Amino acid sequence: MPTNLGDMSEPEQHALETVADELVEMGRRLDRLADEVYLQTNRPPPHAHEDQEAPEPAAAPPASMPQDPPPAPIVDPVPAEPSWYTAPEPSGAGAPDEGQQPPESRPAGHGWTPSRLLAWGGGVVTLLGVVFLLVLAVQRGWLGPSTRALGGLGLGTALLAAAFWARGRPGGISGSYALAATGFAALYLDTIAATTLYGYLPVFGGLAAGFAIASGGLLLSDRWSAQPLAVGVVLGCAVCAPLITGEPNATLIGFLMLLHLVATPVQLRHGWRQLARATALPMVLAAVLADTWAMLTATDPIAVVLAASTAALLGMVVATLTAVLRPNDNTAIAALVAAPVPALLATPLVQRPIAAALAAGVAAILAVLWSSRFVPRLRARLPEGFTTAAGGLAAVAAMQSTMTSLDSSVWATALLCEALLLTFGALWLRNTGVLLGALCYTGIGTVLALQHDIPPWHLVLVSHSAGLAGALVGVLTALVAVAIPIAAVRLDVLARPPAAKAWWILAGILVLYATASATMALVAVFQQDRSGFLTGHVLITLSWVVVAIALLLRGITLAALRVAGMVLLPVALAKLFLFDLATLDGFARVVAFLCTGLVLLAAGVRYARLVSTEPTVG
Repeated sequence: MPTNLGDMSEPEQHALETVADELVEMGRRLDRLADEVYLQTNRPPPHAHEDQEAPEPAAAPPASMPQDPPPAPIVDPVPAEPSWYTAPEPSGAGAPDEGQQPPESRPAGHGWTPSRLLAWGGGVVTLLGVVFLLVLAVQRGWLGPSTRALGGLGLGTALLAAAFWARGRPGGISGSYALAATGFAALYLDTIAATTLYGYLPVFGGLAAGFAIASGGLLLSDRWSAQPLAVGVVLGCAVCAPLITGEPNATLIGFLMLLHLVATPVQLRHGWRQLARATALPMVLAAVLADTWAMLTATDPIAVVLAASTAALLGMVVATLTAVLRPNDNTAIAALVAAPVPALLATPLVQRPIAAALAAGVAAILAVLWSSRFVPRLRARLPEGFTTAAGGLAAVAAMQSTMTSLDSSVWATALLCEALLLTFGALWLRNTGVLLGALCYTGIGTVLALQHDIPPWHLVLVSHSAGLAGALVGVLTALVAVAIPIAAVRLDVLARPPAAKAWWILAGILVLYATASATMALVAVFQQDRSGFLTGHVLITLSWVVVAIALLLRGITLAALRVAGMVLLPVALAKLFLFDLATLDGFARVVAFLCTGLVLLAAGVRYARLVSTEPTVG
């Protein structure tokens, strides 16, 4: 047998070379097949091919041309795989592909698939079954309280064990979430029952146990990165807790506050908006219902007020933390808007000084949040929308504190004074939001003033007078009506002429009415009869004429004042001829017409002299 190629005959050598060529070609085909497989699986091109180009297959020589055979290579029996190729691993083994999440961190699915519906539906039904069983066991006297409590503990533990078992099975992630949420909710409800129904635990002990159970559920959801599990734990406990407590009371608010408190770190870490809503909304609703229930049943409201106030404070703190850590999360604004509601609704349950202090405390906290926009470091941490919402809520709470602490007879006076202070504050801070608050206070104060202090019938009926209070409210109304448009112009809010004209017309009407009411009220203090009524109207007409002439004289150089005077003067004359002529009689009518005529004559002479010597600017 030949030992080398030189000992072979020419046909044998040619046959061996042909086999070698076929094996080389087979290896190249396998390489191309591997490339196609990886391209179809969206794998990036291997790095080994970036450094060197793949050798192009040699063109087959024409059959007619003789070619010297190449030296025969030593070829392995099985073609070797390329250096970058790795055989695919069996399903369920090995590391996941790049760009794909491992099964543990991949969401269980978007949307409600049939498997998820079945799993979560089963959890809800199971949880309701636990609640009904507890209630029925108490009504029928089945077993003993200790047996019921231990049974609930065993059921919750068994459901948690089943959740861990299901998670290790293919396709069991959704089921594990539902089982775990149901298990933690069952344990939580068992704690509530042991506290409120059986009396095994004091309130503090029940809250501590509920805190531990809820913490376990939220920590597990954090470990599994599973928002559905966290939401399921919170909602399962929140929805079924009222069925155990039987009524919205302070204990229920406490349990729900625990849920909110435990879920806050997990929600802030992951930014889970659904969890934020699931924790904040039940607490606020329970506190509002507890306030309403205490009003209807006339029970001792102290515990409910304290619980509602604590819930409001917790909600505001959590909303602030969310705004700081998650500036783009609008859930923080919604939570801040809802948080103070329970405390503000609880004020009718206590005496007036305590209620006013409670509302003032809420207003102070919100005002501090709003004022953070004027501190550079805090302004960079809190979003503008969040601080704006805090400022609006602070205005509402301050208004409630004012109206709670004072009698209804002085509401208009207090609100108009606050509106005037807010207007000055808006000018000082150069802040249009404060001016908007002043406008709101002015609107409510003016409505209350028209209803109680300076109603329209005081100007046409002799027997009605508001006294000094009406005079004060009239003056405040006129001051605010002038101050707000001036502040708006200074802050460039009324830059457009149509809007500015409308506001100035409204302000002018309000000033005329307010000054007329103040004049009538002040005159009635000294002479509350028909003579005082007539004197008041004469003074009103003369004051309007004098102010109109003053505006005209000053308006020689300022067009806006000249226009105001030209509008006010016909109004004053219209009142003189349409109202005073029909209402006044005797000496009062004579005085009104004579004084008005003399003032007009003097003003005409003075105005003509000024116009002839000074240019008009218009």
